[in-house]
Amino acid sequence: FVERLKKRGLEVVYMTEPIDEYVVQQLKEFEGKNLVSVTKEGLELPEDEEEKAKREEDVKKYETLCKVMKDILDKKVEKVTVSSRLVSSPCCIVTSQYGWTANMERIMKAQALRDTSTMGYMAAKKHL
Repeated sequence: FVERLKKRGLEVVYMTEPIDEYVVQQLKEFEGKNLVSVTKEGLELPEDEEEKAKREEDVKKYETLCKVMKDILDKKVEKVTVSSRLVSSPCCIVTSQYGWTANMERIMKAQALRDTSTMGYMAAKKHL
């Protein structure tokens, strides 16, 4: 998830405690800096013209592969796209922009007295 961020020297805060999931849902900004989840789709990183052209070329080049992978994975993922967040890894799975993160879904499934009615629509939609 953080390959490109590390390469650009951007700061990443790892939130490993279950309470962090609840806090970050309410705390969108800290000391004038927006908090953005790198595990969700829609992460926008600044690109120069060269990077933008290469990404557009890659999207066209791998369009068929993405369709084949989506057909194979079918209902296990919502969509398969070319990502600009990776440097050396072949792929990563991210969750949809709205709904729970994968970690929050894991926390909610582990709850002893969980409300199963919310699991259907809040469960993370996977994007490869």
